[in-house]
This record gives sequence, structure tokens and C-alpha cells, in this order.
Amino acid sequence: MEVEPRHIRHLAAIGAHGTFVSAAKALGISQPTLSLSIQRLEDILKTTLVDRGRNGAVLTEPGRILAQRSDEVDKTIAAVLNEIELLSQGIKGTLRVGGTPLSTHGIIPATVAHILGQTKDVTIEIVEAIDEDLLDLLAGGQLDIVISAAALAAPSDAFDFTPLFEAKTVLAMRKGNPLANHSSLSLARLQDEMWAMPPAGGTFRKQVEALYTTNGLEFPKRIIQTASIASLLRIVRMSDAISVLSKQLIQDELHYGTLECVEISHALAPRVFGILTRQDRVQSNLAKLFCEVAIQQAKSL
Repeated sequence: MEVEPRHIRHLAAIGAHGTFVSAAKALGISQPTLSLSIQRLEDILKTTLVDRGRNGAVLTEPGRILAQRSDEVDKTIAAVLNEIELLSQGIKGTLRVGGTPLSTHGIIPATVAHILGQTKDVTIEIVEAIDEDLLDLLAGGQLDIVISAAALAAPSDAFDFTPLFEAKTVLAMRKGNPLANHSSLSLARLQDEMWAMPPAGGTFRKQVEALYTTNGLEFPKRIIQTASIASLLRIVRMSDAISVLSKQLIQDELHYGTLECVEISHALAPRVFGILTRQDRVQSNLAKLFCEVAIQQAKSL
């Protein structure tokens, strides 16, 4: 006779409730059935797992060790059953996902990690690019899914858009930058500062340029341009260059104190990030799962 998962759950219930009667009620079984289950478990392991007395039932040291594994056993069984279910649904193959830096540094890896915790029979390719390039790749079939804020630039008759989260924009700078002493800064005050920016042509860069134009100001001329978000963040951390970035993108840097942020008095409207897919393409089961998980992950952002 072998130990069964239900035996361990029964033992854990006794440890949690303190009596066989209360544990049996919580489990939805009779007290004699619970007693027989524990007796069988003790016979299999050849050790006493529960001390029975007038004051209730108390787990012995071996009983406590075994009961502590109850959640792990349930999670393992659930994971195996879920993996089998995914295989039966055809959750396998290759998925190509594109995103802008905010999504490739946040929601996309979180979604991929969650999926890999359920099934290993997949290959997921991730591409980071600006919004316009991502839309071209999606339209051309080189990508299956895009997560970005490119909804305004995407033709509504060609793409479906599912909103996920809003990204608030702030002015980022190194810790100790004198500008960090301000609670907010105007565009005019920042006009002559050194900026680190994405290349011209991207949706986000266009929004910043439009913000200066609509306020009757000339766009800053002292700009370091880079398409690499890693390089941009490093430049800001190591110099007095400033940048306009989504607060979610730099949350780790803010947490560890390597960057600081200040509100901009003429702030950009929050950008809505979401899932973009082609209307004329039937999504694979893996793509559908990715979208479902991304929607759940977005709730924690």
C-alpha cells in the first residue's frame, strides 16, 4: 500500500483543526472515515503521526513534517493535471511576441514565466522595437502578438486591441541630480537640459515632441538618442541627462534608489498599453493562452 495525496490532506486538516471531528467536518467526510485514513497512513509509514488525547489531536514531529508538505503535493498534482490539459488543448509550438521596452521589461516576461510554469513544450520568441516597427512586423506576419501603446496608430479594421494597463509618464534622473529637489518641473525649465531619448519617429518620441509644440516651445536640442532602453537608463544613471519614461519601467531603479523621478507640469496623458492581434488571423491555442495570462498579469501592475 502506498501513501495517497488524500492521506496527507487528511493529516494536514487534523493539524489545522485540532480534532478529528472538526477536521472531518471541514473535509466533508465522516469521522470514522478520517480515523481509518490516518490509521492506514500510520501503518504504511510505521510511525505515530497523531497523539490522541482528551484535549484533541496533536500532530507528532513526523506528522507535522508530513502535513507541511500537503500544499506542495496539491500544487504538484494541480500542475501536472494542468499540463496534461494544456497538451490536450494543443498548447505547444512557437509564439512570436513583440513589445516596446516597457512591455518587454515587465508584462511580457511575467506572462512567459507563468506559461513556462504550466508547460515546457513551447518556444516563445520576443522582439523589442518601436511601435511603428512592431505594427509592420505584426501586419507582415512576423509577429503573432504585440503588447504596446500603438492602438492609436493601428488601423481599427486590421487589428484587434485589448487594453491591459495605463502607463504614467514621469521625468527620470540620477539620484542626486539637482532637479530632483523640485516637486514638479515645467517644459520651459527643461528646455536647455541634456536629454536621453528614443530615436525620432517612434510614437512616444512624437508625443513628447507634440507636447512641446502645443505649448509653444522649441523642442530640446541637447539630445542623446538610443534605441536601447538599457543604454538609455545607464546614461541617465551615470550623468545629468534626463529622460521622460513610464514610471512602471523604472520601478526597480526607484525602489533601489539609483534613479529619482519628478512630475512634469505639462504631463503626457497616460498611455494605454494593450494586446494587438491581426483580425484576419486565427490565433493558436498558445497565443490565446498568452493573451489570457497577460490580462491576468496586468491586474497586478
